[in-house]
This record gives sequence, C-alpha cells and structure tokens, in this order.
Amino acid sequence: MVKLPVPLESEEGRTLVAYLRLKKYRFTHLANETGSGKGARFQGIRNKQQGVSRGAPDYMIIIDGVLIFIELKRLRGSSTSIEQREWIAALEAIGVPARICKGAKASIEFIEEISNRG
Repeated sequence: MVKLPVPLESEEGRTLVAYLRLKKYRFTHLANETGSGKGARFQGIRNKQQGVSRGAPDYMIIIDGVLIFIELKRLRGSSTSIEQREWIAALEAIGVPARICKGAKASIEFIEEISNRG
C-alpha cells in the first residue's frame, strides 16, 4: 500500500484562505510563528514583548456577524499543544465558537456549520 504525502499545514492554510476569499469573509491569520534561522531568536523576543501569546489560534474569522477562531493542523503528523487547547477552551467558555481542525476540509465544515446556524 502506497502512503500518499500529507499536505503541510501551510498548504492546508492556503486552501482555507482561498475558500475564505471566495466566500468574501473577513479574516486574518494570527501569525504566532517565530520561524527559524538568522534573526529568528530576536524576532521571538520582539514578539513576546509585543504580547504574542503562545497557543493563540491560527485564524480569526467573521461569519455572518459571528466571530470564530480556528487552530489549523495537518491531517497527520502534528500535535496540539496544551496552550492551544487552553486557548480553544477559554474562547468556548465565553461563548466564542473555536475549534481545532485537522485540515482545510474540517475547517470549512466548521465554518459552514456556523454559517448555517443563521
């Protein structure tokens, strides 16, 4: 049996962004990543000083007047941190729809679920 390659999170993100743009939803990617390589350490320090919070969800999206958050993951090969689970739980506790989604398809299904509530 041949194992097909699993898309990277960034590839899943591009698919999700294409969908969001097609639907004309207002959204942003909350770039908490500090990257790697030359300058990454200093960027990480600057981010922390400016209030970047570990585990904050990847996407903030407004759908028909409802603010939602998505933590996007690969279909396989990624894990969810304690901080990410805590963020999702804190948002849900105050009534903000938030979910950890494995792949663009699961993210789109979550968005459609919110959209169909109205």
